[in-house]
Amino acid sequence: MVGIVVVTHSAVLGQGVKELAEQMTQGRVPLAVAGGIDDPDHPIGTDPMRVMAAIEEVQQGDGVLVLMDLGSALMSAETALDLLPPEVAAQVRLCPAPLVEGVMAAAVQASIGADLDTVLREAQSALAAKAELLGMALVQEGGGMVESPPPAAGVTPAVSHELTLMVPNRLGLHARPAARIVTALGPFVADVQLARGERVVSARSVNRIATLAVRGGETVTFRATGVDAEQALKALADLAAQNFGDLPDAAGSSGKSAAGGSGGSGGQGKPAAAGVSVAKGGVPASPGIAVGPAVWHRPAFDAPPPDLVAGDPASEAARLDAALDAARRELAALERRTAAMAGKQESEIFVMHRLLLDDATIAGDARQRIAERHEPAEAAWYAVIDQAAESFRQLPEGYMRERAADLVDVGARVLRLLTGAPPSGPRLDRPSVLLATDLGPSDMAHLDPALVLGIVTAQGGATSHAAILARSMGIPAVAGAGALAANVADGVTVALDGTTGEVWIAPAPDVLSSIESRRASWLAARQAALAGAARPAVTVDGRHLHVHANIGTPADAAPALLNGAEGVGLFRTEFLFLDRADAPDEEEQRAAYVAAAAAMPGLPVVVRTLDIGGDKPVPYLGDFAAGEDNPFLGLRGIRFCLARRELFLPQLRALLRAAAEHPLRVMFPMVAHPGELAAAKALLEEARAALAAQGLPHGPVEVGIMVEVPAAVALADQLARESAFFSIGTNDLAQYVMAADRGNAAVADLSDALHPAVLRMVRDTVAAGNAAGIPVAMCGELAGSAEAIPLLVGLGLDELSMNGPAIPRAKDVVRGCDMAACARLAERALELPDAAAVRRLLRDGG
Repeated sequence: MVGIVVVTHSAVLGQGVKELAEQMTQGRVPLAVAGGIDDPDHPIGTDPMRVMAAIEEVQQGDGVLVLMDLGSALMSAETALDLLPPEVAAQVRLCPAPLVEGVMAAAVQASIGADLDTVLREAQSALAAKAELLGMALVQEGGGMVESPPPAAGVTPAVSHELTLMVPNRLGLHARPAARIVTALGPFVADVQLARGERVVSARSVNRIATLAVRGGETVTFRATGVDAEQALKALADLAAQNFGDLPDAAGSSGKSAAGGSGGSGGQGKPAAAGVSVAKGGVPASPGIAVGPAVWHRPAFDAPPPDLVAGDPASEAARLDAALDAARRELAALERRTAAMAGKQESEIFVMHRLLLDDATIAGDARQRIAERHEPAEAAWYAVIDQAAESFRQLPEGYMRERAADLVDVGARVLRLLTGAPPSGPRLDRPSVLLATDLGPSDMAHLDPALVLGIVTAQGGATSHAAILARSMGIPAVAGAGALAANVADGVTVALDGTTGEVWIAPAPDVLSSIESRRASWLAARQAALAGAARPAVTVDGRHLHVHANIGTPADAAPALLNGAEGVGLFRTEFLFLDRADAPDEEEQRAAYVAAAAAMPGLPVVVRTLDIGGDKPVPYLGDFAAGEDNPFLGLRGIRFCLARRELFLPQLRALLRAAAEHPLRVMFPMVAHPGELAAAKALLEEARAALAAQGLPHGPVEVGIMVEVPAAVALADQLARESAFFSIGTNDLAQYVMAADRGNAAVADLSDALHPAVLRMVRDTVAAGNAAGIPVAMCGELAGSAEAIPLLVGLGLDELSMNGPAIPRAKDVVRGCDMAACARLAERALELPDAAAVRRLLRDGG
């Protein structure tokens, strides 16, 4: 019996069609659905591998008929044929019939035992009955069915409906309104065109709409033809009545692309009013004051090498589709994070970028170049994006010319994924204030601290990678500045205060003078603290509090030592694993751990094993690279490592080998109960036994845990019996205790390590450590807060670990502490109702 495969962008739609067919044939026909893609947040799409599996599922020797809904479904079906064995592919037919009618007709014909060609013909004639009822006779032409000329009389031809309106928003139909138009038309099948004067384009193409350069106040006409044409135009009329989704005055975020950062061009619009502190939403990310010319960081978009060799067209098209899918996932993650931190309006730039990826005039043209010119996917994609961006650059309107940056941002993202290259780092040729959407670990690794005066990012918060690394490098930074950054052109003077979160754009001379004075005072205080950095941090009554450094790379260790670090309290090893095409091997890791330890001769170095999960997607991890709905509650930290032995064991081996050269301590992250600690220690012993069997030198390591899960505090007495030390991670502990995502601006006030509920967890952890006779450290961001240090001293912590530049000031504060007074301060703080009250207590000096 002939099998039937339904290829559709929607798994739900496919199952519905299958259900109809099975009801008509009583389930006698082998029928499979290849619908949707493996992306819970954005499941619409088609997958060649699913199509191939569906064909193999229904193949019974009599052939398979494949029916597709639209667009990439045909490309996926064709790719699946290329992947199948030739003898199987020869028995498969791709059918152009409409999906629902075609499947019904084909299923009925197959159920009576018809051969493959008969089933194909029956499917292709499926519209005949419906057309007859509608008075549209169909004729056979070239193997398919087309509408015949309408009869002379008695039949009403298809009607084209029109909607003419004046565009209300000041900036016109720029990228975001164009994306909203395409989205609004999504539920309808009507053919909809948009006309501005003599120019007419498809209203389903973001790129085509944007190139019309429709300005506010201009009149345009939408023309729709099809069964639901009137409904489609009504949806567009409703959208226009809502200002096409822009703010009523159109002066707000409609013209901004800040959330896209490099996607929104620096220099669009006018700079903010001189001398005004405009970053009201800025988050203090790294203390200090900076003034200098702005430089935008945008991803590199360089032409691929001309000698790049192409594979066969099918494999090159599959590579492009895979990169497009990966780019969609990245953009979806950015959209969710930006919506949470900066609001839905700011996140819409990523919606538009995803629609650009789906635009047939872009991805389709790239596929056509691959098929017709046999170009490598990289070259085809680059050529199409470069040409499309150039068309924007030729437009007369300045705002629309700047939309080329959005295309380049999308193009660079896909090109990077095609080549497997990590994101390129910022390029500065003079001391500047760096502006970016966000900065990842690899971006920060490329920075020259001598040239980066300060950093302003549109996204992120105090615990983002950029913020953490900026603090470790001593660079003032403000995060989460949102739309502010989009209005800053390269070269414009920018000032920022990373302690308060303030940012000034082109400050007036008197304001600039005041800022420069504040900067001079800050630099003087930093120099004074640095002068005494080498001395130990001993309270006035003789208690020595050890002050260690948090580092992200071996290169951070030496500067931390100069800042007075008495060791490394936290070496974040995940930065070895991020922003690369494959995992670091054992030898690379061993060398990194040895380098960090060697920079701290004779001093303790605590290495945290890989702390990674759905919040830090890693492309080479396959299924684990996909984001989780609740990544902070998902497979991360020690859970992830125990699930991925192939990553964890090489790291443990590397640590043991490094310990043969320099003493190391190993710390497991996110341990929730003794069973997890026991499993991790068992793998450590397995790695030790394997090294011994190979005759490779290895050394002893002390084993401790991060206390950052409330369950670990509740079981701290049990965990202390199996640990050599505790280190409290306040960043995660605060969000878990308060049930508030630390990256969500809406609940940021709750996710606060100074909340008494969190401080009580610190108190209880210290008590359990003291009872077991093990030291208790704190390596979360709270440890480096000069304001909070007297409170932490009073809670009885033995060690504080922080970014290197914070160490001199922290030691100074400890030297002024009296243990009895600090203990009384802690007792008062623990009785307060919220973090704000604790801050008032600390600000008032207890």
